[in-house]
Amino acid sequence: MNTAVLIATVGVFIGELYGNMVGGGSLVTQAVLQNILDFDIKTAMALDNTAVIGSNIGMLLMLSRKYKVKWWFFIFLIFQAIGAFLGAEILISINPDLLKTIFIASIILLVAHNLFSKETEENKKEFIVNKKNIALLSLAALFTGAYNSAFVIGDWIIALLILTNIFSIKYHEAIFLLVFTLFFSQPIAAYKYYSSGLIDMNFLVPMIIATFTAGIISAFILEKIHSKKLETFLKYLSIGLVIYLLIGLI
Repeated sequence: MNTAVLIATVGVFIGELYGNMVGGGSLVTQAVLQNILDFDIKTAMALDNTAVIGSNIGMLLMLSRKYKVKWWFFIFLIFQAIGAFLGAEILISINPDLLKTIFIASIILLVAHNLFSKETEENKKEFIVNKKNIALLSLAALFTGAYNSAFVIGDWIIALLILTNIFSIKYHEAIFLLVFTLFFSQPIAAYKYYSSGLIDMNFLVPMIIATFTAGIISAFILEKIHSKKLETFLKYLSIGLVIYLLIGLI
């Protein structure tokens, strides 16, 4: 393993640990890929989004012991997969300067969310399975799939906010829904990235192993030794990460 691959692997590992604590693990990963290793923005985002497949696999293995797949998950999956295909096309074809502008806006909004969002009580409502809600959920799946594959930053937080706040899906079930559907839809985007020359397998394989490991470890940390002080520290650390990213981009 050469030095660049090692740096990228360690970066995505730390990024997944960070992201599973407060969200926005791509802040770390992108800082490593773009600022330290000088990856262009499209390659960095494609590699980042593909590498987290490992984390989703780890989370799916853990959550599937407690949560069950429901029939409407497959409708969400179909539209999310379509969105993933379209989002990958956007990332591949978008003007790099426009992508950079969207990226900068996304990381600033992500940090603002991390710093100022407050914990809310568990939603007492429940998702009602009917034709109207399934149709709206399909549109949400299309959007979240496209955003995930095209812009990467903050995609997990956006998807969870939509599922829990708009559709009243319980938080942990929403996580299970996402990791289950992403297990199938993210490889579609990954294939599009790879066929367009954005993925280097020498980097991807160890990075996926790292994200899988980070997903398992972070789940253990959150369950056993979750600390409010650590979470607060990581939130304010995100300010420094954004500033570092902006220095490299502007």
